[in-house]
Amino acid sequence: MKFILFFVFVFFFVGILAIPASLAQDAIPSWIKNNAGWWADDKIDDFTFAQGIGFLIKNKIIQIDDLPTTPDGEIAIEKDIAIPSWIKNNAGWWANNIITDSDFLYGIKFLVENNIIKFQSDLAFEEAKNVEKHLLDWDTVVNDSLYAYDGSIKLQKKFFDYANYITSYNVAKDAFYDYGEASILNSGVWLYQITGNESFLQNAGDLADYIEKDYVYNSGIVINAHPLSNYVEITEQHTNQEILSDVAKLALVDSNYTQLTKTLADAVIEHEINHQTDLLYSWVTLDGKPSGPTMDMSYGGSVGLVSLLLAYEVTSDTTYLDQVKRTILAYWELRDKDTNLIPSKVNTDTGIVEDSFMQQYGAGIFLKVLLYYYYLTEDVEIYKIIEDYTDAVVDYYWDGKTWNYRVNYDGTVRSDIIEANYGKLDDALFLVYDLDPTRFQKAYDLAKSDYDFSFQDKITMTNGLAIHAVKDDGSPASRESMMTYAFIINQNPAVRLYQDTLDPEYIEDVKAFYEKVISHHKREYGYIWGIDAYTLEDTPLGITLNQYAVGMIGNKINLSFIPSDNVKIVWTKIGNFEIAEPFMVHFNDPGRFNAIKFDYNEKSIFFETIENSGTVTFSGAIKSVLVDGKNFSNFNEKTLNTLEGKHSYKVTLID
Repeated sequence: MKFILFFVFVFFFVGILAIPASLAQDAIPSWIKNNAGWWADDKIDDFTFAQGIGFLIKNKIIQIDDLPTTPDGEIAIEKDIAIPSWIKNNAGWWANNIITDSDFLYGIKFLVENNIIKFQSDLAFEEAKNVEKHLLDWDTVVNDSLYAYDGSIKLQKKFFDYANYITSYNVAKDAFYDYGEASILNSGVWLYQITGNESFLQNAGDLADYIEKDYVYNSGIVINAHPLSNYVEITEQHTNQEILSDVAKLALVDSNYTQLTKTLADAVIEHEINHQTDLLYSWVTLDGKPSGPTMDMSYGGSVGLVSLLLAYEVTSDTTYLDQVKRTILAYWELRDKDTNLIPSKVNTDTGIVEDSFMQQYGAGIFLKVLLYYYYLTEDVEIYKIIEDYTDAVVDYYWDGKTWNYRVNYDGTVRSDIIEANYGKLDDALFLVYDLDPTRFQKAYDLAKSDYDFSFQDKITMTNGLAIHAVKDDGSPASRESMMTYAFIINQNPAVRLYQDTLDPEYIEDVKAFYEKVISHHKREYGYIWGIDAYTLEDTPLGITLNQYAVGMIGNKINLSFIPSDNVKIVWTKIGNFEIAEPFMVHFNDPGRFNAIKFDYNEKSIFFETIENSGTVTFSGAIKSVLVDGKNFSNFNEKTLNTLEGKHSYKVTLID
């Protein structure tokens, strides 16, 4: 059984302890005592501290008889926290070994048995159980994605007689920029993934064919598209790194594009890496000469590494895998050896640091790159870097309530604002925690505290939108609501924390957020990148049409059904790892999944793996279910009752 672990903690020391001291000392994990110390020093919030105490009850380190239960037999603890400040003295004493473990355990036992810990009401439990009202409808996700896709094609055909490369469009001026984007490739793959409609995949493939035939230069570098002038400039800045990522994702669902993936990846290896330093260039000319002699890990650098990892998955060519490790190690070598923090930008040719700070989201992006490599290889050397860098982030980025925005690699704070990409770091730390929950408990606790404060407590929100940047008091530092920064990265933490706590507010709030972004960013041909979050007016920072919105919206498909606390839906398989969410690396990355298939026409969803008994709740009513290919009848309206162990499920909804 899973607890909703919100409760008041007070030490009462009465009577003779019924729990042997030796048992207490052996049974209490060290991280709980650490939490007590951090809580006493105001480094973590009340709820985070309470979670550690709840662990003791859940794992029967404290034996409590005759606990009240919900109608379904679950134990649920009231979510409202009101811990008196004087209690922190006792927590600090225990953390500093002034009082014993036995006293600590007895105090908790006393609280529960005397009903000082308040149990959740039946009404609140029913609210958590009826979570389907907080889910996004599959139709909504598809239709909102289609609006962006169809709008881009409609806009293109209004001015041109074709629609392959999509021309960048200024909404405010109703004017094109002379620059084309291969967004139909990315968008087509995404619409195929959330609908199963082969026509979208075909459209993506047609653009990939067009690129291979007409836009791959003899060096293997892809030519920038200039639809208005139709010129090709060899000395212009080009890169294969982003387009390689899109082509590789296409190849993962259509093997016909394996060779194109290899062609583009080989060009990256040959031209876009300095093989003396093993660092990536931001840009090269068409004939392969360096044009941007920097590697920015928060942006193009991470995209380049991820694109090569995707190429390895497509081709099984270890050349790409080996290069990624060399580049990771080379960048890691440039860290501050005292803090284990890395800079955001370095000179590719010399290794000299150009920007000494790293953004909080950049820290999350780097961790995601490390995780991705580790999932594929289980390389112990990379795992040690994950450990060291996670510890460094926890030590130097946390300000007591949120992550500092920019921290220099010597550990000094460059900017303490709250920037809207906090979800990227939170999500990364949740995934790190899953590698070893005991080792990374503090990382999980701080990530949860950050998300709770920044998003759930609305410190970064206005008009239902996420503000690009605010000061610690919530006043604006940058006024925009940006789809790039905020929209894409909040659903994974929301789903995760709902499952961990069973608090429906996580799902409810992120659904409301989705609806506000869609409503306020919507324009005639799709969705604008940014608006003023306070006035809801257009802003110069975001007046370009977001022609990658399809993937950002489509990724919200993981808000259309939700598992109960102990049930694991595998979304993404990478190496030997099964990940219970769409895997996103970069903040502009729509993510990926490969263990769930959607057929929108049939209204069926195929889950390759659902693990453990419990429930999966859908936004729509269930028509039929197959388990391991056989008819299955244990479902009720919108709720599927899952079996113990690992099984495949095909769920068909009522159209």
